Amino acid sequence: MKSKLKNILLAVQQDIGKRGLAKLEDNLISRTKGDFEAACASLAKGTGTVIFTGFYIPTATPPAPETDGPPGALLIARTLASLGRKVAITCEKNCMSAFEAGLQIGDISHFIAIEKCGPSHLLQSIPGQNISAFLNATDDSSRGKILTMSGKDITPFTAPVHHCFDPNFCIANNITRIGIGDGGNEIGMGNIPWHVIAANINNGSKIACATTVDHLIVAGVSNWGGYALGSGLLLNVGLPALSSLDPATEWKILEIMVQQGGLVDGRLGERIASVDGIDWSIHTNVIGSIVKSLEETA
Repeated sequence: MKSKLKNILLAVQQDIGKRGLAKLEDNLISRTKGDFEAACASLAKGTGTVIFTGFYIPTATPPAPETDGPPGALLIARTLASLGRKVAITCEKNCMSAFEAGLQIGDISHFIAIEKCGPSHLLQSIPGQNISAFLNATDDSSRGKILTMSGKDITPFTAPVHHCFDPNFCIANNITRIGIGDGGNEIGMGNIPWHVIAANINNGSKIACATTVDHLIVAGVSNWGGYALGSGLLLNVGLPALSSLDPATEWKILEIMVQQGGLVDGRLGERIASVDGIDWSIHTNVIGSIVKSLEETA
C-alpha cells in the first residue's frame, strides 16, 4: 500500500501550473512529507466528515466560484458515501451553515478544506527572525485578509469558515482537520512557515494563509489532492475497487458544474469547462495515474 500511496502523491504533486510548490529545496512539498499518508489513514478511521470548498473569483466573467475544489470535494464525498460514512459538503453563504451541516450528520470526526481560502498572516503569527521581512513585504491593508493568488482581497465574498478549523475547538470536539491546497493561500497552509511560502510562491509573502490543520496535502491542482485523498482512503480500508474515479466521469461532472452551476476557471476567469487553465488531457493523465495505482495488484 505504501508504494501505491507514494505513486498517487507523485502524480498529483506535479506543478503543472508553475505555482512554485517546490521552487527551492525547502518548499511546500518538502514541508508536508508524510501528511498525505497520515490524512488517508486518519480518514479511514473516521465517522462523519464535513467538507468545505468554494473559492470566489470576483474578477471572472461573470464573478463566480471556481472549478477547482468542488469536483475534488465531490469525489471525496462519493468515496465516503460508498463506505457508508456520513458526509456533508458546505460552501458559501455564512459560517453558521457550516455548523448546521455538521450537526445534521452527527458524530463529526473530520473537517476537510479543499481549495478554501483562509486569512493571511498577522504580525503576531510571524517568528521574531522574520518580522522585518514580513513588515517590508506586506502592509496593513492585506494582513489578516483573505486574498487571491494575485493579492486581491476577497474577504467580503468569503464565509469565515476558517474559524471552524480553530485548533482548540477541534481538539475539544475530537475533530481532525485536513487541508488541501495548491497555491499557499488556502486553509491549512499555516502549517508551512511564512518564510517558506514567501520564498517559493509568487506573491507568497502577502497571500500566505495562517490557518493550520492537522494534515496538509499540497497538490498541483486542489482537485487532484481530493482525488488522491479519496483514493488513499480506499487503499487504507482495503477497498480500492469501490473507486468511482474516472476521467470521463470527472469531465462530465465538470461540464455540469459549469453549465448548470455557473463555475468559472479560476485562472482564466471564464465560464468554461476548464480547471486552472490546464488542458484537460493533463487532468486525464493525472487521474489515469491514480486509477492505475488503485488497480495494481502488487
